[in-house]
Amino acid sequence: MMLKAWDADGHVYESEATFSDSYWDPTFKDRRPVVVEANGTWLWLIDGRPFPVTSGPNVRLGGTPATKGGVPAPFHRQRPFDPVDSSDFQSAAARLAVLDREGIALQVNYPTMLLSWPLAHTPGLGAAIARSYNNWMADISGQAPDRLKWVALIDPGDPKQAAREIYRTKAMGSVGVMVWGVVGNRLIDHPELEPIWAAAADTDLTVAVHVGFSSVLGEMYFTHADTMAVPFVFPLLMGFHSIIAHGLLDRYPRLRVGFLEAGCQWLPFMLERVEETSPFAHRTSSDRRGTDAPPPMARSTRAGYTAELEPEAYIKRGQIFVGFEVDEPMLPYVIERYGDDFLFFASDIPHNHRLVNASAYLEGRTDLSPGSKHKLLVENTARLYGWPVPAGV
Repeated sequence: MMLKAWDADGHVYESEATFSDSYWDPTFKDRRPVVVEANGTWLWLIDGRPFPVTSGPNVRLGGTPATKGGVPAPFHRQRPFDPVDSSDFQSAAARLAVLDREGIALQVNYPTMLLSWPLAHTPGLGAAIARSYNNWMADISGQAPDRLKWVALIDPGDPKQAAREIYRTKAMGSVGVMVWGVVGNRLIDHPELEPIWAAAADTDLTVAVHVGFSSVLGEMYFTHADTMAVPFVFPLLMGFHSIIAHGLLDRYPRLRVGFLEAGCQWLPFMLERVEETSPFAHRTSSDRRGTDAPPPMARSTRAGYTAELEPEAYIKRGQIFVGFEVDEPMLPYVIERYGDDFLFFASDIPHNHRLVNASAYLEGRTDLSPGSKHKLLVENTARLYGWPVPAGV
């Protein structure tokens, strides 16, 4: 019997409905994002600028409108497994039909276009975009609240306002708050961003560090392939270091943090790097360096690591969770090395590069135990979002 997966990371395509009068702040009536046509292509026009960005530095191609005036874009007419009414999140029923076909019991959804930040430069407009998105997600998800969950979007450029939005969306039914691994040229644990972390901890909302475009790294890359390979993903690794190494999880010991859509193969590398620059370093201990080697670096020379525990301990005590790809060859090693209580399943529905029927693919793997499969497909999504954990196999 196939498991009914709990999908920790699905997506929606923002549409004209996302910023319609039903959800949009009338204060910014003349500044709402709109879909326009240019040279036969549909684009967003946001704060006077086109999106996606198709050339030059900071190329960002994700989030092309899937509909305009209710008409599907040409690329969507060829995707029967992700029909536009589901991708655009036009109704709960449309998305549930896709989930039923893929054996998914519930899904937590994230944005697509709004994985890029900032998209607006007029003061207050970024926060208005986030509020409208959250209003829309609460409305459509509320049609099937037991199966469709959503994570709040914030504008980290205004941390105090972002904190207020966290409290507001908690009352509306959000199950987490999405952040990026870095915010422009600031690390995610920068003191100015502390209100965001404090609000997430106070509301018991999971903080989801998602891959996306939010970094000055993008200024160094000029093609979509390059930006997807480096500045789209590497800020998540930078966020992992900041969150673990600088004591944030000690300040908020009940906080849960997930790292989404970068796979899990980076984890051994990053844990080793963070550990080796901490007072808990093992590979530079005297018994590994030879009898004539100088003693390992003292704590005072590794003062940048201010966390109380060694990095892996935050996984063991249930504060760190990591997504994975169902076909990752190193997945069994990561489980053997760090356990199977923190890795969670993500379908990535409806993105183009997703693997259709991904949960069935994982169940068909012969290098994972039935118990691990149940944890990865069901239980750990509950742990990530702080829900009661279903019984295992």
